[in-house]
Amino acid sequence: MSVETALAQLLRMLHRRALNLASLPDDERDPHYDRIRRSCCGAAEHIGQSPDNAAITANSMVEFTRAMVGIIEARHE
Repeated sequence: MSVETALAQLLRMLHRRALNLASLPDDERDPHYDRIRRSCCGAAEHIGQSPDNAAITANSMVEFTRAMVGIIEARHE
């Protein structure tokens, strides 16, 4: 799988999850963010990142998803 294909799939997945997370109460979101972190870490390692860099990437993607949830919530206020 190319890096571009992996990135496109990852962004689609994060968008879907952000939409779902925005419908949950804040106190129910953390387990979902943990799953996102694990998925992103695995994907990053799959495309060749070292485990340390994959963990950094995964944390960044979780923060990106949190920002997307914030945008979705702000849109619906």
